[in-house]
Amino acid sequence: MDGQRTSAALLERTSTDVVQLLKRFENIVALAPNQGKDRNATAVDVYHMEVETAALIRVAEDLLSLTRFLKEEWLFGKLDTIRHRDNIDRAVDSDTWAVGEMMQQLIKSKDKLR
Repeated sequence: MDGQRTSAALLERTSTDVVQLLKRFENIVALAPNQGKDRNATAVDVYHMEVETAALIRVAEDLLSLTRFLKEEWLFGKLDTIRHRDNIDRAVDSDTWAVGEMMQQLIKSKDKLR
């Protein structure tokens, strides 16, 4: 699997997990009020809360396994972050030089106008 497909898949997995985490938490909070409910409705809500809590824990564990996977990939050198960072640094450096040259030209042109 190439780097872009892997990173896209990892980003998608992260987004899906975060959405699921929020959804499960919202479901638990929505079930919390039990005013005016009879014992059977409360029992059903308690069971539903247990199911949502178990699902929330599974999603949190999936996020933890994802972070562990990323740490292992980074530690064992399978993530090419250094080379990617070097390319970004080179681009920023060239942009910085270009801006510096433009500033020097602007200063020279202002000096000529005086």
